[in-house]
Parts: sequence; structure tokens; C-alpha cells
Amino acid sequence: MVDHHWLKFGSDKTFVPDTDKFGFVYIITNLQTTKAYIGCKQYMIKAKFGDKESNWRVYTGSSKWLNEDIEKIGKKHFKFEIIAEYKNKRSLRYYELYYQMKYNVLAATLEGTDEQAFYNSRVGGKFFRPVESYEDPEVRRKMSESQKKRYEDSEERRKTSEAAKKRFEDPEERRKQSEVQKKRYEDPEERRKMSESQKKRYEDPEERRKQSEATKKYFQDPEARKKQSEVQKKRFEDPEERRKQSEAMKGNTNAKKKKKNARR
Repeated sequence: MVDHHWLKFGSDKTFVPDTDKFGFVYIITNLQTTKAYIGCKQYMIKAKFGDKESNWRVYTGSSKWLNEDIEKIGKKHFKFEIIAEYKNKRSLRYYELYYQMKYNVLAATLEGTDEQAFYNSRVGGKFFRPVESYEDPEVRRKMSESQKKRYEDSEERRKTSEAAKKRFEDPEERRKQSEVQKKRYEDPEERRKMSESQKKRYEDPEERRKQSEATKKYFQDPEARKKQSEVQKKRFEDPEERRKQSEAMKGNTNAKKKKKNARR
């Protein structure tokens, strides 16, 4: 009985693993778009009381975007193939990078489009797409247009919404997201960058107008107002939440006083 989803690369034959090897390099392909992901996986991992089998049998890659698409359109629309197995970690990492470079995962685009042909955002687990590519106005424009087209499709928006809801219904997922956000806000440099980004956006009159219109439209919806009201009520039913809010208000008041005194 087959207890994994892996196929032999370039065929529809079930892959027969050699678990005496250290791990394998794989490629996962979205059959609807042909967009793919190349990575590697170990058969065994270190645990507290010795080695144990990893989740390689059901593994779907480490890419956030890949897994979001799998959740959105279903696992049956993806092909999971093992390219080759390797006897040690060094060989495994080398050939993961080799195949990522061979297929040019950071720069290749889907035929006839500007969309990336691979879900990979880095190679070798450490070399990311150059930041310069995202700072290029032309690249940003193309990415923006691509996203707009996706969200103009009501069915696409529905799927995205459902996928997000499922993720945040999971307490463990919410905990992880919360920890990520806390770490970001504990970093003074990260806070500074976010503050500057927000300031730049609101210095643009057109941006302020759009934000204002979006907010007005949202609160014109009775259902949206009801939801916001319920959220606020729940927050203030929590004594700890009220204490935090009180401290935040005191902090703001003290900051305003200091600013006022400094002007005198």
C-alpha cells in the first residue's frame, strides 16, 4: 500500500524510496498553471530521544505561497515528484542548489507572462531574490497588475478568503502569526521602517483619499459596523485588555505633554 504522494520524476510511476539515504530533492508542480517549486527533504530528523522519521510522506514544501495554492485549489491539482535521492546532507544541499540554479528558479517566468515560473523565493535556503528587482518601478507595476487581475475575479477572491479563514480558525496558526508580529515590533529598526513607510503613504494626498473612501465604504455596511462593535465589546470585556489600553492612553498623554513642554 502506497502511503505517500511522491512520483518518480518525469513519469507517473510511484516513487519507491530508499530510506537508508539521507533525503531527496523534489519538484512540486501546479498542474493548472505549471508554476513549480524545487526543494529538498530529509527522511529522518533529530529528536529529543534520537532520530525519528520526518513528515516526508505528506510533505508539501516549505513555500508559503505554494501551500496557500494547495489549500485553495486542492492537492489533486499538484504533482509531487522526486528528482533524486542523496546519501548525506552535503550532497543533498548541493544538488538542491544545483537544480534550483539549473531551472533558474528566481528569474524564470511563465511562458507569455511576467509571472514567476517558480514559487521559490530563495535558493540554497539562503540566497534570496535581489531586493533591487522589487524596487524597480516597472517590476512593481507588473506585479501590481498581476495581483489586480487575480482579485478582479470574484471566484479567486472567494477562494483566497476561505483559505485565510481556515488558517485563522486554527489556534496554533493564530499563535504563530502573533509571535511573528511580536518579534517584528520588538525590533526598533523594524518599527522605524514601518513608521517611515506609513508616513510616506499618508504624505500622498491621493493615497489618503483612497484610504478615506475605503473606510467610509466599509462602515456604510451595517454588517461591518456590527462586527466591529462585537470585536470591541469582546476586547473590553477582558480586564487585561482594558489595562493595556489604559496604559497606552497614559503613554500617549505623557508624550503629548512632553512635546508641548518642549515647544515652550
